[in-house]
Amino acid sequence: MRKLLPALLSFILFTLLLGSCGKNSYADSYVLMLADSLMQPCPDSALQLLEEISAPQEMGKANRAWYALLLTQARYKNYVPLEDDSLIRTAVDYYENGRDKERLAKSYFYWGCVYREQGDMPIAIDFYLKSLRIMPEGSDSEFVAMTYNHLGDCYNQRNMEETARGMYRNAYAINWEAHDTLRAFHNLRGIGSTFFLELQLDSAAYYYKQALSMAFSLDYPVLLGIIYKDLSGVYNKRGEYEQAHTCIAKAITSLSNMEDITSAYSVKGDILYNMNEKDSALYYWYLSKSSPDIYTKTSNYYNIYRVNKELSDWENAVLYADSFIVCYDSIQAMNDRAEIDELMDNHQLEFYKYKLSVKQEQTTNLLIILFLFFVLALVFLFMWRDRHLKNKYIALQKQLMDNRAETLLLDEKDIHEEDKNNKLHELKEAKFEICISLFKSTEGYRRLNELQKAKPKECISIIKNHRILIITDIRRTFVDVMEDLSSSCSSLTTDDLLYCALIILHCPKEIIMDVMNVTSDAIKTRKNRIKNKMGEELFDKVFLIDNL
Repeated sequence: MRKLLPALLSFILFTLLLGSCGKNSYADSYVLMLADSLMQPCPDSALQLLEEISAPQEMGKANRAWYALLLTQARYKNYVPLEDDSLIRTAVDYYENGRDKERLAKSYFYWGCVYREQGDMPIAIDFYLKSLRIMPEGSDSEFVAMTYNHLGDCYNQRNMEETARGMYRNAYAINWEAHDTLRAFHNLRGIGSTFFLELQLDSAAYYYKQALSMAFSLDYPVLLGIIYKDLSGVYNKRGEYEQAHTCIAKAITSLSNMEDITSAYSVKGDILYNMNEKDSALYYWYLSKSSPDIYTKTSNYYNIYRVNKELSDWENAVLYADSFIVCYDSIQAMNDRAEIDELMDNHQLEFYKYKLSVKQEQTTNLLIILFLFFVLALVFLFMWRDRHLKNKYIALQKQLMDNRAETLLLDEKDIHEEDKNNKLHELKEAKFEICISLFKSTEGYRRLNELQKAKPKECISIIKNHRILIITDIRRTFVDVMEDLSSSCSSLTTDDLLYCALIILHCPKEIIMDVMNVTSDAIKTRKNRIKNKMGEELFDKVFLIDNL
């Protein structure tokens, strides 16, 4: 049935494309949904289905982004090399606009996989971390665990064992809760490898044995071979050579991948050498020297050279010494390139940090300048306002002085009595307005205005703290008006004159009561008494605006 699946998928694809007839976007979506559903159970079929799409560039933006993500995912799952990031960039560029956070997280993950395959671990780690930050809560837990596991592998390769161990443990916790034994096995093996690299051999053996029990439950021979090889390395380091030999023998019988087998041969050669079986060790090192892994190959060449030197086989010793030097030089060249790449990365990082610090410094300086400018503007505005008020106050005082002088000179002028009375009336009216304007420039006016707008509780506080100020400013600014009233009616008391000034200022009855600290009946009595003291004409003039 599995052999018929590709043909069946091709038929489904052909049917969808044939039946689209102007509905290509729907057909594309159906094909992509089918490929997505096949990604976990049959990744090879998903890859074949995606590769049969003839013109992906004609898809809509959404389907083209999804296609790029699925094709990268399918290639990765089928061990097809991810040579560049041009394909996955299409998905990242589309999903970065906030259309689908989960797919954006997966796009960053596979972008990291591209750089991991290219050996650029810092960038790969950066993209994996971005993927974790973006992935919404409650999303694909399997994918999150896989990201943590990949981070653990990257940190392990960067010799950051403790950080890697934390990543593996995060992945294990998710997989254990999901009862995913296969992935939990790889997580435990990763934790064990971090302890092994730190030569914490007891801890490494503990986690390897846990992984071994999982491999038995899965009944997967390849996993048994891998974990037996790991355990043999621990026993070999601990000097328990018999147990190490038993484990590596079991590993060799279970492994099928050539790279894993040649690596196991190399470990067995090391164990046999430690057991003083040099000829047998040479045999397995000879088998392992064909390993595709350059590190394993270099180690074997060195071991063969060393044993041949001990056995006085100088011809083979020189031959394998040369081979070791060639491989070692290749590793050094790789390391030098990696070191140069890291230096370039660090240089770019430092340059970026420098540019960022310069930009931050410029921004800070700009903010300081703007703040100082704002403060200076406020100071200038305050000074201008204060000067304006002072000039206005001086002008009013000058008007008042001119009014006084003109009033005094009016008696000396030889004009008709009626004209003199009219002019005097005009001067008094002007004096009223000037005094009101002068009062409005005082602190007492501001407090009186607050009192009119305040709530009952606030009124009590204002009266208690500022009543004297209000009265003082009224008497000081209305001194000319009060003198005119006294000259017209000498029987008016000081409080009578204050009451008249409050009436002229249009103060409500309640405010007058608060300022003068009297009751409503006292106000009525005072008003009647003033009316009796004043003439009817003067009373009407003063109390014309009275609404009491």
